[in-house]
Amino acid sequence: MKINNITVFGAGIWGSVIAQHLAQKGYQVRLWEYNEQLLNVLKTMGRHPNIPNFKLHDNLRLTGNVTEAVQDTDLIIFVISSKAIRSFCREQLKPLLNGRVVPVISASKGIEDKTFKTICEIIEEELPQLKEKVLAFSGPSFALEVAQKVPTKIMLAGTDTQLTAELARVLNGDPIIVVPATDRRGVEYGGGIKNVLAIGCGVIDGIGDGANTKAALITQALEEMNDIIVSQGGQTGTVYSLAGFGDAILTGMSAISRNRRLGEKLGAGLSLEEAKKEVGTIAEGVNSVQSVYDIARQNNLHTPIIDAIWQLVCQGQKPHVLLHAMGFINRGNK
Repeated sequence: MKINNITVFGAGIWGSVIAQHLAQKGYQVRLWEYNEQLLNVLKTMGRHPNIPNFKLHDNLRLTGNVTEAVQDTDLIIFVISSKAIRSFCREQLKPLLNGRVVPVISASKGIEDKTFKTICEIIEEELPQLKEKVLAFSGPSFALEVAQKVPTKIMLAGTDTQLTAELARVLNGDPIIVVPATDRRGVEYGGGIKNVLAIGCGVIDGIGDGANTKAALITQALEEMNDIIVSQGGQTGTVYSLAGFGDAILTGMSAISRNRRLGEKLGAGLSLEEAKKEVGTIAEGVNSVQSVYDIARQNNLHTPIIDAIWQLVCQGQKPHVLLHAMGFINRGNK
């Protein structure tokens, strides 16, 4: 398989960093963005407004036209909101691909409400010709750090081991090391659940408790992550890999994590809408809370941390419910 032309859907920070990384490796990259304002800024400035010192590479071409974006493409990478994936595939990509087989990598994270399908499964369902050609790209990887060439390891999981190895070589290169994996479902569930757990970590920060409490939260939450992933056919080993434990540490502990920041606002007493407004950019964990909670209930799993985060996000409960879920009965009555 020869890859020259690559399409990246989504010119947010992570999408732009991935596109830039591949352009610097010598690939011809088309970066598509639906937001006309952001697209115009990128075209006019030649830089990303939210990434310091980020001049777009000459191999990178910007477009807001889906037809142009996928013309003669050899590889498609999704970095758009998980909520938009199904309709985008059905309404935009399906008629354009018209049965054509192109490998797809999903760098979007989330679990669909009610169906509990992962992003890769949604793509395969809407574009059935891509069965076993869709891979998940997930791991501890803040986009701004990758843009600054901070050494980073990310997992690429697919059901076709040969394709996974070939695409790992495409993505692999300074500062990214790509680790091939076969447990695609576990990797995707890890990526979705860790965003939910990061909200919980932020709540602890917002309440004003410290690292001791947060370490206890992550330890307890990882047990719940394991139970959910295993119940959905994933592997325990994946829970303690880059896509599970590694990503949970990064997203739950760092000040720049969007999901953690949203949780911090909730912990300080803000409503969900107020918290989302203050964070500004999409916190994907909000999109996954309901589905993760529903999976736990459907499988009769003991998940007090997940339950408490659901009560906070979806029912507007006060932050103390999370501390109570951890056994701190007389703490945090905000």
